[in-house]
Amino acid sequence: MNRTARYFVCVVLIFLVLVVNFFYLARISLRDNQAKDLSLQANKIFELIKDGDFTKAYLNEADIDFVIYVPKSRRIIVTNNEAIPLFPLARGIQHSLIKNPDDNEKRISILYLTRAFALSNEKMVNIQVSMPAEKKLSEKIINFMPLSALNVLLPLLVILFLLISLYFFRLEKKYNSQKEFIANMSHELKTPIAVISGHADLLRRHWKKLLEKNESEFENSVSLISKESENMTKIVQNLLELTRLENRLTKLQKEKISVKDFFEEIKEEWTFSGESRAENSSLERSVHIEIEPCDENLVIFTDKNLLKQIFCIAIENSKKHAEAENLKITLQAEKSGRKSSLSIRDNGKGFSKEALSRGFERFYSGDKSHKKGSGIGLSLAKSIARVLGAKIRLENDGGAVLRAIVSSK
Repeated sequence: MNRTARYFVCVVLIFLVLVVNFFYLARISLRDNQAKDLSLQANKIFELIKDGDFTKAYLNEADIDFVIYVPKSRRIIVTNNEAIPLFPLARGIQHSLIKNPDDNEKRISILYLTRAFALSNEKMVNIQVSMPAEKKLSEKIINFMPLSALNVLLPLLVILFLLISLYFFRLEKKYNSQKEFIANMSHELKTPIAVISGHADLLRRHWKKLLEKNESEFENSVSLISKESENMTKIVQNLLELTRLENRLTKLQKEKISVKDFFEEIKEEWTFSGESRAENSSLERSVHIEIEPCDENLVIFTDKNLLKQIFCIAIENSKKHAEAENLKITLQAEKSGRKSSLSIRDNGKGFSKEALSRGFERFYSGDKSHKKGSGIGLSLAKSIARVLGAKIRLENDGGAVLRAIVSSK
């Protein structure tokens, strides 16, 4: 049995325990009510016969059986059901099984109460009253309890069952997420560690030979160690940032921002950093950023640095996955009511169908080998958007599009 099935069984058992407790408490309450009823009927019968006229006992219209008898001789004075045996005096309501007059092999369950009374002529008599015990407890309880109470109690039990079920399923989901996180984290760190370890071992053993005969291979090993160290640092930093965001540890610094100036700032930073990286690495992919015309007065109210981080994640994602020969990024903005839609689009083939639905999942990467990225970036962007109170989604429109819906006020 898998964990989800076990959780469901636990939920069902808890629900059943609650239902059993409910009926048990209702049964106790019902018995108390029956005891009060029997005691009341015994007092009524006594009031009718206290002057010594026992025939008046038949005037009691309650649907109960009664026997009036002399205590010492146990002589029956009057009864309305001869099949009921005599019971001794006892404190409170009692339960007993008696023979069924219609079928000797069967028994009838009854509740009885026997009390001693002194008549007006000072003679003592025992008055015994009895009624059948409940045969169908559920029907008795439903008849006994007010309809309004049932209308409230039953929906509450159902809601409680659903809440407990939801709690256990969320617990299961968190457990699976944690298990998947550990597995993915191990996978993500395994690759750079293996590369660093392999090239470090190569340099340790043959560094003299490489420097003398194959300097390019020496430089390549050092470059790979540096690159994989940088990748590991990014993974750890992104995970720490995710943790801070999910635990609400990041303090927002919201302000009014001109969208046009915001886009210009992104373009300038990426143009400068792209040129700098290209000088240091021939493998670094260049990015050409264009800004579509937008309202110069368009203003949004948000944390600029965090919003910029979302756009930087989108650009990095395009650099890794867009298959266009000359990568072009287009920034666009438009106002819609109290919200503003800011989008970033590349000129690649767009997201796959799976990526559109799973792109924001932590450690999801369209590249199953994870050679193009760790799969943390878009998950981080989603967490940032949640903290900002913004919404982001993935689209395909002439390329891969990330759209952010941000408040204009």
